[in-house]
Amino acid sequence: MTRLYGRAPIGERLYDNEAPGDGGKNISLIGGMSIDGLIATMSIVGSVNTDVFLFYIQEILIPQLWIGAIIVMDNLPVQHA
Repeated sequence: MTRLYGRAPIGERLYDNEAPGDGGKNISLIGGMSIDGLIATMSIVGSVNTDVFLFYIQEILIPQLWIGAIIVMDNLPVQHA
């Protein structure tokens, strides 16, 4: 992560040659947790939208669930689809 603030002696300019010019690509991770650990993990380049989330639920999460499993979700906006 790039620092947004820094310090320099009075009257001198702050230089940081380690700051990258491009932040790179975002990678989003989605997964489930059970008492045995992580299940149904998925990573994508970019952000998660409704289509990606529905694909994850239908194609990745549901096939790995067992009878009696309970799904609890936080308030992520794509879950309101």
